Amino acid sequence: MMNHNTDDRLSTKLNPLVQKAVDEAIEQHRIKGESIAIGENGKVKIVPPEEITPLAEKLEQREAPKQAQS
Repeated sequence: MMNHNTDDRLSTKLNPLVQKAVDEAIEQHRIKGESIAIGENGKVKIVPPEEITPLAEKLEQREAPKQAQS
């Protein structure tokens, strides 16, 4: 059985990897012109590829708040 500290370290390492995998999958859908399905307000919403934010732009948006805190 893992202790709490081990769980915290593992999640700290895995969360960015999972986020990167999801980001890359979404970007591939956008590039291929394929829609994605997301959950919004308890319902499924289909997002067409032209409405998917490009990955580079999404990463810039994520970094902006971090840079503002510095």
